[in-house]
Amino acid sequence: MTSMVTHFHLASDIVTKSVNLIIRASFLLALILSTEYLTASDLDYKYETKSVTSLGDAADDPAIWFNQSNPTESLIFGTDKRKGIHVYDIYGNELAFSKQGATNNVDLRVINKDVHVVVSNRTLSTLDYWIFPEENLFNYFKTVTSDPFSEDVMHHNLKANMNVYGVCMGIVDGKPYAALTEEEGPTIQLWDLISKQVINTLDITADEINVPKSGNEAEGCVFDDENKHLLISREGERGYLKAFKSDTLEMIKVVDSRDGNITGDPEGVAIYATSENDGYIILSSQGGNEFNLYDRQNLTFIEKFKINGVEDTDGLDVTNNQVKGIFPNGFLVVQDGRNLPSNQNFKIISMEEVLKKKLSHHGSTH
Repeated sequence: MTSMVTHFHLASDIVTKSVNLIIRASFLLALILSTEYLTASDLDYKYETKSVTSLGDAADDPAIWFNQSNPTESLIFGTDKRKGIHVYDIYGNELAFSKQGATNNVDLRVINKDVHVVVSNRTLSTLDYWIFPEENLFNYFKTVTSDPFSEDVMHHNLKANMNVYGVCMGIVDGKPYAALTEEEGPTIQLWDLISKQVINTLDITADEINVPKSGNEAEGCVFDDENKHLLISREGERGYLKAFKSDTLEMIKVVDSRDGNITGDPEGVAIYATSENDGYIILSSQGGNEFNLYDRQNLTFIEKFKINGVEDTDGLDVTNNQVKGIFPNGFLVVQDGRNLPSNQNFKIISMEEVLKKKLSHHGSTH
């Protein structure tokens, strides 16, 4: 029979063990939270645009035109997927707006001193394509009193014969190409913008088994011109980031998925170059309000970061070009899917801050 003294000691041991377990659990929780903080560091944005006028989920995708002759007069194009296209300066001030309908995504390239701009137009189910002279482009958008995307500039509405969703533009073997993705569908169209024709199509689910054809559509994409890669992010419960050869659309590899480092939908994706072929892929990992960095060459995951006050990001774009005194390593533009209590907008972040975080965690950049 156990004595009262012995019973008292046993009870106290139980209490002591319980306290120790609580302390250990608290320590482990703190360690986990500390690790999470280290792997998803918060950065501050430098500038922001005013809110778009449309309510709800409206602002979507930015594209940067960098003015090599006068960097402070560079432009940011941003879509309102309910109304049209906004044009901002690098401080977030709005210069112009064009009512084009449900313009979902936007991208651009500079070719022979002309700025080629592509937009996915969900109202018309078209690939909209403009060519602007690069000379005096900033002043054009700052001073034009009529619609800056009017018929006065070179413009094409290319019928896609599908419900369009996302778009990106690239240079493949010296020619301008666009990749156009399908809403609620698996199809990617590869357009030759010289001939204005679809020259290849891709079923992004072709290598998978029993994948629903709707609800897992691709939207975000980016051409890596120098490495001849086309990176495509797909939404939905089977969401991933995949890399394809940009000329043949042959799949290279699954870069990442929800089973890996992506939380929720993978959305906007962009290339930050540190040399002709090296640098980083930046991906919006929407469900975690995070941004993932991947090695541009070997397509491996590096780390995550967060931006203070930015949540639920759809589109993004980045440039490595320097703006002296403001952005010594270029800048990143992201859509803010919350921006409460106002409507959605775009935030502008110095890439110096992103690179500092990478340096502190990994020792060096490329």
